[in-house]
Amino acid sequence: MTKKIVILGAGKSSSYLIKYLYENRNKLDISLYVISDIYSDFLKHFEEINFIKIDIHDDKKIINIIKDSFILVSLLPPHLHYEIAKICSSIGVNMITASYIDKKIKSLNSSFKKSNSFLFMEMGLDPGIDHMSAMSIIDELNKKFKIIEFESYTGGLIRKDYNNPWGYKFTWNPTNVIYAGSDGAVYLKNGIKKKVLYQDIFNDISDININKQLKFEGYPNRDSLNYKSLYKLNHIQTLKRGTLRNIGFCKTWNLIVNLGLTSKKKLTETNKMTYYDFFNYNLKAKNFDELKIKLENEYGIKNNSKEFNNLNWSGFFSDKKFSIKEGKFADLLLCILKDKWTLEENDIDMIVMVHKFKFYENSKLKELISYMCIEGTDKIYTAMSKTVGLPIALLIELIITTNFKKVGIHLPFNKEIYQPLLKKLNKFGISFKEKIISI
Repeated sequence: MTKKIVILGAGKSSSYLIKYLYENRNKLDISLYVISDIYSDFLKHFEEINFIKIDIHDDKKIINIIKDSFILVSLLPPHLHYEIAKICSSIGVNMITASYIDKKIKSLNSSFKKSNSFLFMEMGLDPGIDHMSAMSIIDELNKKFKIIEFESYTGGLIRKDYNNPWGYKFTWNPTNVIYAGSDGAVYLKNGIKKKVLYQDIFNDISDININKQLKFEGYPNRDSLNYKSLYKLNHIQTLKRGTLRNIGFCKTWNLIVNLGLTSKKKLTETNKMTYYDFFNYNLKAKNFDELKIKLENEYGIKNNSKEFNNLNWSGFFSDKKFSIKEGKFADLLLCILKDKWTLEENDIDMIVMVHKFKFYENSKLKELISYMCIEGTDKIYTAMSKTVGLPIALLIELIITTNFKKVGIHLPFNKEIYQPLLKKLNKFGISFKEKIISI
């Protein structure tokens, strides 16, 4: 019997997921439905997809569409997953998402079990491939060695472009980019629990040097201690998960955060403001010369620095006016960044992931570095879309071909999940290089 697969959301991360399932629809005996409030142009290449344009907040219509589905994939913004998961658990529809699990969604575990259905979460890039690739190493190291440190970083960047000093553009939900790090972070360093507040996140950076060509900076991401037991690292001394950015990004973004430009505070009559007025709103410099002095004296950003160049290139000192009449600080920041951070036809994005382990082998301290670097094809079939979408598509294939029947909520930490998926991802070029050095 043909299985109905529903994909909720057709944004930047959906292209590879939809393409893979569409090309394998006959083999897997599935029918594809895409529900979204926008129609993405790339969908026109898939004639047999059932596209339904509805308001994603219309629960009655969504229930009517998904009630006879086998799996629903939610690519909606994270804050919307709970309501969708609650619907799926109540009507017995299986669900998959790439987003992080939280306490509210965890509370639905018994509901999914009662309705004989499952929910897979953290099944994308980060979280997702990071978990699976890390577990494949941890399970092997734990057989013989004592792991004392584990750090993991992932970054969605663009291929080096000397015209873009940030080395960054929007390859996933832009609003999520603006609010990245806003919940702060927690990690373990030399046995000490470190708690980092939002205003300090982008100042708590580590140098991540993979090789001569791949040099980055990383800032901590969310609560790393949540994964201590999941990673089977109960005796670990350092455990840190973070996000990679190009050198100079974090100091610039740290300024933006601490100037309040990512806040949800509302401004009115914004159509009378220039980009410079917005940037200067809390600095309150009398003129541009005074602003430059304040940036150097109060924030350590010199006029000839990479960080100053980031700001200037982005248009923060421009006399261009906003087109919107009112909005949150974060909305105005997004207006400015969209001018330069939107992918153009010839832009190629890049995903970099690196795991760093320190362990003892015969009383000798060694470090294992495992990393991947993947480039996209174009602005539709991006590396971000590939690494977020393919794990979900391959999981759906695995579930169907193995007749997976374990109900409840799952994360990809078990060998029966991560081993076959990593093997298949490797065939699509999503693979890691490793090196071990003595310290």
